[in-house]
Amino acid sequence: MSGMKEIKLTVIDQSTLSRAGLVSLLRAMGFGDVREAASVAELPYGEVSGEGEVVLVDLSLGADEVRQIVQDIAARAPGCKVVFLAQDLDIGLLGACFAAGACGYLLKDISRDALQGTLHLVAAGEKVFPSALAPQMAALVNKFGERRASSPNRHPGNLSEREIDILRCLVTGYPNKTIAANLAIAESTVKVHLKRILRKTHASNRTQAAIWAVENGFAATAELERSA
Repeated sequence: MSGMKEIKLTVIDQSTLSRAGLVSLLRAMGFGDVREAASVAELPYGEVSGEGEVVLVDLSLGADEVRQIVQDIAARAPGCKVVFLAQDLDIGLLGACFAAGACGYLLKDISRDALQGTLHLVAAGEKVFPSALAPQMAALVNKFGERRASSPNRHPGNLSEREIDILRCLVTGYPNKTIAANLAIAESTVKVHLKRILRKTHASNRTQAAIWAVENGFAATAELERSA
């Protein structure tokens, strides 16, 4: 990962064995600055810088505890980015994590390469969620939707065809690099389109835009191949 800004990581997991395994894996990936703690309470005030820091938290609690966890981490390391690691995809819990201010919700069966890329995305300011969310979008429609799927000739939000393509990629969980490669456009162009999409859909991040896409009938999975 030469040329990339160094990322500081902290792993919070009450299981000593699980925590040690994740720390070892992250170091083997090339992340040199990896710390660990059994709980948020073990994070010393001021020692975690916040700037460029990503905190990975084992999510074994319920939605009620999520907000407190994020608040407690923010008190010790203002500006750090919190990513939760969950055993299963729970839509309600995922929503609670993002509502609390987390930057990511990942499943523990994520591949090594995907985890490495995802951490760099989070450090760069992106919000991330599991690609496994795509098959669950029908459940999101039932949960959030009062609207029916729009007809093919109707584009809510005055979206262009390219913006619709990118929205469908967001629903699938693709990062900017993969979207650019598979749509044969520059990554900088993807970022320009994303800004327009957020403005047109009144969304503040990628996850909200993806949910908006589902509610408005753009849940069809893009026919894309993941980059190697």
